[in-house]
Amino acid sequence: MKTQLPILIVIILFFINCSPSFSQFKFGCKVSDVSGGGAVEDAWITVSPDEVFEITDINGECFFNNISESNITVTIERIGYKYFTKEITLEKESDNNFNFSIEQSDILSGEIKVFASKIENQLKFAILPVSLITKKDFDYLPVISTPDMMKYKPGINLVRDGIWASDINIRGLSRDNIIVIINGSRIETANNQAARFSLIDGNTVERIEVIKGGVSSVYGSGGTGGIVSIKTETGNFSDHLKLKGILSGQFFSVNELSGSSLSFVISDKIFNANVQASYNEATDIKTPGGVIPNSSFREMGISVYTGIKLWKNHEMNLEFQKFRSPYAGIPGSYPLFPSQATVTYIPAERDMFAAGYKIREISGLIKNFSARFFLQNIFRNTEVIPNSVVFIPQTATTPATKINNLLINPEGKHYTKGLQLTADLQKDNSKIVTGIDIWQRKLITTRERTQYIERFDSLNNLISATTLITGDIPIPDSKYLSAGFYVNDETSFNNDKIYLNIGGRIDGIFVSNQQSLNPAYTITNGVRNYSPANQKVLWDASESNEISWSYNGGGNFKLADRLNLSGNFSASFRSPSLEERFQYIDLGSIVRVGNPSLNPELGYFLSASAKYWGEDLNLSFEIFSNFLSDLITEIPGTFENRPALVKTNIGSARLAGFEVQSEYNFYKGFTFYGNVSFVNGENTDDKSPLPQIPPLNGLLGLKFYTESLFSLNFNSVLFSSQNRTAAGELNTPGYVIYNLYSGFENINTGLFKFSVTAGIENLSDKSYREHLSTTRGSYVSEPGRNFFLKTKIIF
Repeated sequence: MKTQLPILIVIILFFINCSPSFSQFKFGCKVSDVSGGGAVEDAWITVSPDEVFEITDINGECFFNNISESNITVTIERIGYKYFTKEITLEKESDNNFNFSIEQSDILSGEIKVFASKIENQLKFAILPVSLITKKDFDYLPVISTPDMMKYKPGINLVRDGIWASDINIRGLSRDNIIVIINGSRIETANNQAARFSLIDGNTVERIEVIKGGVSSVYGSGGTGGIVSIKTETGNFSDHLKLKGILSGQFFSVNELSGSSLSFVISDKIFNANVQASYNEATDIKTPGGVIPNSSFREMGISVYTGIKLWKNHEMNLEFQKFRSPYAGIPGSYPLFPSQATVTYIPAERDMFAAGYKIREISGLIKNFSARFFLQNIFRNTEVIPNSVVFIPQTATTPATKINNLLINPEGKHYTKGLQLTADLQKDNSKIVTGIDIWQRKLITTRERTQYIERFDSLNNLISATTLITGDIPIPDSKYLSAGFYVNDETSFNNDKIYLNIGGRIDGIFVSNQQSLNPAYTITNGVRNYSPANQKVLWDASESNEISWSYNGGGNFKLADRLNLSGNFSASFRSPSLEERFQYIDLGSIVRVGNPSLNPELGYFLSASAKYWGEDLNLSFEIFSNFLSDLITEIPGTFENRPALVKTNIGSARLAGFEVQSEYNFYKGFTFYGNVSFVNGENTDDKSPLPQIPPLNGLLGLKFYTESLFSLNFNSVLFSSQNRTAAGELNTPGYVIYNLYSGFENINTGLFKFSVTAGIENLSDKSYREHLSTTRGSYVSEPGRNFFLKTKIIF
């Protein structure tokens, strides 16, 4: 019955949608740049009162059928352009084609739509604290991985486990406290060593929305620190066959990175497709103090998206993404690996397949219904060369022994699949999104340790030599199933001057694991033994179930014409991951052990903001506080008479801070911009500082943009010192670095358009250390001066 329910819902909605329609008007438009006259692609066109939308194609065109009213209001939104609205009258028996010109904007428009909360609304009316990152924000940056795109937004800080392996920290929380979504599909993998962001092809990213705060009522377990929703490039329908190609390349001097990307976009009335392939390769990165060894990498990816318009408002899409790094060095190693070890992913890869079906404008109440199924698998094979030799002196009963630790090879296979059913409802001034969100993660891990053991007599003569391979299971074969139901309502009052939001979600979480033996087997000089003498049960087979709930509420108030006040409160949770429950990591340094009896982390999040959205000035101020209980962390202990770090619920914590952000287009193409963010984290049980809390930091910059499409951008990144550190952390001195960017965009030759961006990061070649990157062991210096060049050809 459960498997038949989604099919039944789709059938019912199909017949509802096939009811007679009395719509009778057509409407088409072409959008161009008011200064250069070029077509504006990817502009969001909304027609009211029907509240239907389309997105302009590569020629700046889009078309609507079945408009119900003759008098309509057309609104146009596009990143980098000012908001446009116009009332027009349509005629019967006409295609009603119109031309619109829109003006570029040097600051972000508050009318841009955001979707991370699953309810579509303009950015200025957002109730949750949202940061929007678009191609305009990162196209000119020398990006190695996705976190590089977000690091200049207030409240978001870069976390490095290497150069290729990086993550982010949102207002003092990171890794397991942050959910990462790509096109609606969760990315689930181990976070002890960063990899999830690095397995996303930056060339395919169109926009990123970051919810900065605990909001489990939207996406379920794991969102106590925030949500990162990544949207990759797709395609749009057009009135006739159209084809576009994009060829891009880049070079960075700091690690001799060279890369290229090629994509093709095709569209017509019922079909569109976007196919993209990329390749990047880099050597060891340079710092002012020298080269960081084992920081080189190679990566490649392919992405395919297809959309099919079956009939009327029925659309289906298929997605495939594959991104792979044949090798990626992890410099530093300690504390997860021995300090002298050489650690490399060989390989790490992510595969995703997804299929979606959407019905638009079903009825007056049911605006949209969508179903989506996805498979997302991540494979991580790590090579650890310990570079260590252990000597055991001769005793009365044992000969002298020399143990060469040759290789440790842990491997993890993370299989995630999910089903999402979502309905968008609208009644008067209320927008409601409700749905079912089911996903399951399956984890299979193995690890082999290879040693060459030599024994000597009292005269130092070799008695025997043995090659010993010991196989074990770091985490038992296990599954984590989450099934959630959610409702989120947003209602406007007093002609959209007040927006109120309330939402809730309930999740059932089901965890199971198989029995785990340690060691699983040994291979001695080629002879395999599945029952070695010292074998024992590490984890018994078990099952556990839990029910968790979360909710959120808030409002946005239009205090003046361009001034909005907003506030939000939410309760969130994070169920312990499979690694936190069952891990047994012994890679030659300290042992790290899980705990199946862990309780979920609970969080209560509050935020309030005042934001001014002007023609030439944007200014925002936000304060927040996050209260967490039953925090999961590692505390020193013993396991099998060895020093160990054991996962434990330790109590409660508070994180609080503020953010300020501004853009001011003070004269023609000149814009001043900047932001400041601060967070304080404290264990409320003993008043001690929390680990991995970024210091006060900010960004100041001046950019210049001309109608001839030339740009120049200079900024400084400022970090104060961090002396309020947790036990085991190093104090970090403050620093300032300077960056310069310039470029020409969309130069039209008649046959093709091209863009060129060049710049220098860390102009003064300053030696500095990121506080959040101190977990890398001895290699803590950040990249030195970097000259870079990026090109793009559109044909």
